[in-house]
Amino acid sequence: MKEVEERKRKRRKKKRGKIVLSIIGLLLLIGFGIVSYSIGNQVADGLVYLNKGNDTDSNSHKQLALWEYDTEGFKKQYAGEKSTLTADDGYKIPMVTYDADNEKDNHTVILVHGLGGNYVSVFPQAEMYLNEGWNVIAYDQRGGGESSSDQITFGYDEKRDLKAIVEHVKGHIDNKKIVIHGFSMGAVTTGIYAATEHAADVVDAVILDSAFDSMESVFRAVWKTMDIPLPTDYVVWCGDLVLRMKYGFGFEDASVVSAMKKCQVPAMIIQGEQDDVSTVAMGEAIFHSIPDERKVYWLNDSKHVEAFMDYPVQYKEKVLAFIHHKDQ
Repeated sequence: MKEVEERKRKRRKKKRGKIVLSIIGLLLLIGFGIVSYSIGNQVADGLVYLNKGNDTDSNSHKQLALWEYDTEGFKKQYAGEKSTLTADDGYKIPMVTYDADNEKDNHTVILVHGLGGNYVSVFPQAEMYLNEGWNVIAYDQRGGGESSSDQITFGYDEKRDLKAIVEHVKGHIDNKKIVIHGFSMGAVTTGIYAATEHAADVVDAVILDSAFDSMESVFRAVWKTMDIPLPTDYVVWCGDLVLRMKYGFGFEDASVVSAMKKCQVPAMIIQGEQDDVSTVAMGEAIFHSIPDERKVYWLNDSKHVEAFMDYPVQYKEKVLAFIHHKDQ
């Protein structure tokens, strides 16, 4: 009888032990989840609101002043028409249209500015195209200028805006070219959009000037500078998890290298050797990911998005040769 009771007691003890271990495991799992979500939330919000609080108009004017570009002279010479379009997610896109010779039915380039700036930052390139008789559309990306949103998604949602603008242009032209020319973050948006079927059906060429390869690489570069004793891969995993849960997209969805593997549009990659933001390795990775043979790679010795200011004549020659499908 005593032996039976002892066996029962041991079974009860063993069962209680399993329950305790299960509870401890569950608590650890919950704790891990809470910590991981907290880390991921900081990563995700830090990236999505990267541009929050930036005076993008002032930034653009200051940058052009450093390059000694006559911003006010451009404004006096070219009277742009401001308007808004609606993307398929309901977002209102503030844009400015410059018609060469007051002609709507014309070759048109859509210029996409970079992070921290607004449409003003692309005035030098806009002038180049206008002088060649092309119409120009410049607009404020999400999180910049007169945008009603303070969120940026590294091309994932921004590709919707390009789609809407391209549709708008298509409605005003007949047998004319549509080209998209992006700079830095604008080049990222251009690359993400270029991978879509819509771009393949409608757009004649895309130009990516100083594009970085992915949202993830931007974060990894920043993380390396921070003295926090956490494994980078784990922090990236946390960020990706929360991005998907909270904002509906992940790091892979904001990878230009991955996107350009689907690109069916002629693409030109402009890369500066002295670019420490969008490195040569990034530019090469993007270029080599493009399956379409109608691609061009121009490596110059400029810094980030400064090729046009350093080599305006060569820049113009190479860009025009590309969009007109001439040998370079």
